[in-house]
Amino acid sequence: MSSGWLETVAEKAGMRPAEAELALRKRGITADRPLRPARKLTVRRIAFKGEKRGTAQGPIDFDWSDLAAGVWAVTSERNLRGKSTVLEILLWALRGTPKGLQDDVRRWLSSVCVEFDVDDQHYVVEFAVEERVPRGSLARRRVSGEIDELDRFMSDEGFEAAMSRFMMNTLDLDPITAMQGKEDERQVVEHGWAALSGGLYFGGDHKQLLGDVQMAGLPARMLQMYIGMPWATTVMQAGTAKRELDQETEKASKAATMATKDAETARARIDRELQVAKKILEGFAPATGTAAELERLAGEVARLSPIALDLAQRLARAETEATELERLATADERAVRDLRENIVATQFFNGLQPVCCPRCETRVSGERLKRESADLSCSLCAEDIPIDEMEGASEGLDASEQRLAAAKAAAGRARANAKALGGQSKASSAELEEARQALTKAATSATFEQRRKAELEVARLEGALKERHAPATPVAVSPDVALVSAAHAEADKAYKAGRGDILDRLNAEILALGQRLGVQMLEEVKLNTNASLLLTKGGEPTSFSKVTAGERLRLRIATAVALLRVGRERGLGRHPGLLIVDSPAAEEVSPDDLTAVLSELQAISRETEGLQIIIGSANASAIVDRLGEQWCRSATGDDYLW
Repeated sequence: MSSGWLETVAEKAGMRPAEAELALRKRGITADRPLRPARKLTVRRIAFKGEKRGTAQGPIDFDWSDLAAGVWAVTSERNLRGKSTVLEILLWALRGTPKGLQDDVRRWLSSVCVEFDVDDQHYVVEFAVEERVPRGSLARRRVSGEIDELDRFMSDEGFEAAMSRFMMNTLDLDPITAMQGKEDERQVVEHGWAALSGGLYFGGDHKQLLGDVQMAGLPARMLQMYIGMPWATTVMQAGTAKRELDQETEKASKAATMATKDAETARARIDRELQVAKKILEGFAPATGTAAELERLAGEVARLSPIALDLAQRLARAETEATELERLATADERAVRDLRENIVATQFFNGLQPVCCPRCETRVSGERLKRESADLSCSLCAEDIPIDEMEGASEGLDASEQRLAAAKAAAGRARANAKALGGQSKASSAELEEARQALTKAATSATFEQRRKAELEVARLEGALKERHAPATPVAVSPDVALVSAAHAEADKAYKAGRGDILDRLNAEILALGQRLGVQMLEEVKLNTNASLLLTKGGEPTSFSKVTAGERLRLRIATAVALLRVGRERGLGRHPGLLIVDSPAAEEVSPDDLTAVLSELQAISRETEGLQIIIGSANASAIVDRLGEQWCRSATGDDYLW
């Protein structure tokens, strides 16, 4: 980008130049660049083959070669003899898309070949037509005759894209960007070679000064580009980006306004609904269960549940403990009883005086009886009698009886505790069950459900109303707005400063050419940058759209030649110097007028290097007489051109 312009734009936008350059490039904005001398496009050959069908039978074989700069014509003595078809096929090959080629002719075609030069480079567009679909290639032919294939296509879309890429690059043309679509839904579109080639073709009703499409100010953009107005492309790019940003901001603003309006409407609606909901809630009796009461009952159940559980667990432990202590007391009681019975038996048997052995019935001698009394040795077995054990048994009985008494007391206390806990647990469980029943009854009450529903509705509406009172979100403005605005302002300043007297020079050239081409009583022209042409004719102000069709055609040709001449004169122009004019005689009132126009066109082409004009007309005699047979491809009588 031009560093001075970029630095100024970046400074105004508060950005670093590198950052600004990247952002501008993303928006499709580039600084003005030095232009090369305009390239010259010259058609050298038009050829096509096919087979006519239907009522028109016969082969098609047209080949017109050795064309060069100058004025050329395809002509016939009657209409509908194929002259417009030749021009349409030429346009199809150069544009990659047909302009007005008739469907039946397109179906008849089997192959097309168009050769042309761009400066001193020779190119060939050659394709077969299969079921109306073009399949072929674009190639460059070297001086040696060798072919370098540049692109290949297999469809209408591929053909158009291939020719657009080639022509835009080779002729050094910039695409024209514009906003198109319905209000608030416009999108950036890019017009390429298919639109720009309208500056080479002159047919139809001649309502536009340049091209045949008024949409998106295309004629003005074509004028600025073909004359090579300094900074015009940058102004166009920045203007399109600015309109896109303005639309984005406008849409965001409208969306925010609509959101605010919707929020206000919603607040009013919600507030009305809230008042109704509050009245419904107020209509319930105070004694009616409320959400707070339900919450209290649920809390009571939650409070009683662990108490009842704890008492039940404590009761279970107390029962277990009491049962165990009772088992131990019973065991102690059994031990005391056994001990008592043992002592009694021992004393009983010790008090007996044996007479004989209980086994063999041998009588016990008196001596043994005396020894038992004296030595405490058993009169039967002679073993010592344990007097100490007899004495200790009495003491052990006392201890066992004391232990038994303690066990019974502990078991009694444990049983009493279990009984007390049983009562508490039963009471707690009953209280818990009562709370649960109260909660269930409250929760399943029809009145409570209605009131709960009313409470929830009030809470919901209050929340919704609070949400609608949130502050509105500010409209987000793209950070590129300041940058693009600065770029557009600086580019427009440079554009106005750089265009100098180009328009004045164009006006003078168009006036002179228009007068030479026979626009009667033309005294003054004023071409504006929007491609409108104001005239003074016969002393009265008028405009391009108000003169006759024949005068409009002359002024269109004069304007195109003026763009070519002034552009090359200033080293700025981009027009390639090819003009295709269809049926000029239709706009003339007499053959003499046509002859005069052709004579001047010949003179103008000789004066203008590289200018090639190809005309299609049904006035063969006048055209051939004026141009010469070597410059014409004509059909006589009822013959067809192909």
